[in-house]
Amino acid sequence: MLAFDAMRRSPRALITIRLTVRTESTTSPERQIEECRSFCELRGWEVVGVARDLSVSATAVPPWERPELSLWLDERAPEFDVIVFWRLDRFVRRVGDLHQMIEWAETHGGKGLVSATEPFDLTSPTGKAAATMIATFAQMEAHAAAERVASARAHLLISTRWGGSSPPFGYRTYARDGARYLEVNPETADVVREASRRVIEGEPVNAVCRDFEERGVPAPADTYQRNKSGKDFAWYPRTLKGILTSPTLLGWKTRSEDVPGKKYKKRVLVHDEEGRPVRVAEGVLDQETFDHLQNVLADSASPAGRRSSTPRTPLLNVIKCGGCGKNLQLHTTRKRRADGTYRVTAKIRCLSRVGSPACPGYAFSPDEDVVTPILAMLVQAIGDAPVARREYVPRARSRSESSHPPYEVDEDHWQFVPLGATFAERWRTMGIAEIGEDLIHGGITVRCHPRERGGHVPEIPEDFQKRLAKFLV
Repeated sequence: MLAFDAMRRSPRALITIRLTVRTESTTSPERQIEECRSFCELRGWEVVGVARDLSVSATAVPPWERPELSLWLDERAPEFDVIVFWRLDRFVRRVGDLHQMIEWAETHGGKGLVSATEPFDLTSPTGKAAATMIATFAQMEAHAAAERVASARAHLLISTRWGGSSPPFGYRTYARDGARYLEVNPETADVVREASRRVIEGEPVNAVCRDFEERGVPAPADTYQRNKSGKDFAWYPRTLKGILTSPTLLGWKTRSEDVPGKKYKKRVLVHDEEGRPVRVAEGVLDQETFDHLQNVLADSASPAGRRSSTPRTPLLNVIKCGGCGKNLQLHTTRKRRADGTYRVTAKIRCLSRVGSPACPGYAFSPDEDVVTPILAMLVQAIGDAPVARREYVPRARSRSESSHPPYEVDEDHWQFVPLGATFAERWRTMGIAEIGEDLIHGGITVRCHPRERGGHVPEIPEDFQKRLAKFLV
């Protein structure tokens, strides 16, 4: 167990509880807390807090990413000496996560990791070995459960049944023999057919979306069965294009597949065990119309035919619309000239719902109106502030003849170490994307208004230096 000098205060314990799904067979959060408190009282430990993370999977979410526990591990680490959990599988289910937490505990003043119901102490070599063995079995159990779920999903995937999520736009579900199946939805299918016809005739996807908005045509999200909020959703070109390019419109079953090196996914056909596509319903479009539509959409796409691997919007998540507060994003339009070349226009604007009374629809030139004036404004406001990184300093004892008792004890604390440069000097050697990361980590945003409406307004937290410091090494 933890060894503390008799002249020092009692060890301070942080109780952490976790539960994925609450059922009759699971141990309730209240019981977990009660047993952990009793465990601490028997050892004379002071409970300084409880981190409750419910509806959180230990397999999918490590301790340092859980909503409540992560705040204690990151911001409030000096406030406790030991982490107490009801059982190891309530804390971690992956051996790698356990080892990383043991390493974290060692680099943060030798903190303890202790189970209230299992006979081992993670602060000793023997305890670490026992914990690793238990975590291995917990990981094997979680892996077996995941395989059972994956097997059931794989069987459902190749069947003609619908899996239970919202149906694709243009379809609806119906019940048969205790299961749900897809069929064409006459109302939304007509919307898809209209959009397809207009795009094939040469109308841009953006124009079709604007017309649907003006006519009050329900957007795809408005038709989902799960939409019970009453919120009115908008038609977005990216959403409509995703609908028009999906093989689902032919009645084939599809699934989402990761695109290597990208953050977005694409829809691909599902094939049965013999390699044939799985048909789940009658098609909204026929094959000839679908093929023609794909050719038109491909011809209207960017010549490069692919997305940039770097963020296109400068200072994304920093620049906010001064009217409604939402993110501003770069919007590029391409118009074909008579000679076959294209005229490209770039504007940074708010992507709020078209015609929304809450947003005035500001638009800015990317460099002249946004990047140049905002960087100059921020350099003037905080450019002289020093940049520092955050280091964890464990408790230490020093001898003092005049002190009573004769030992002075320093508590754990964070220390901010200057890096020898100001923000202006740091940013001078960085690109826009890197500067944007600094601003995001520092919690700095800018409300953007046109010059005639007062110009941009920076919002800089008082502790922006400390916020950024914990991300610097």
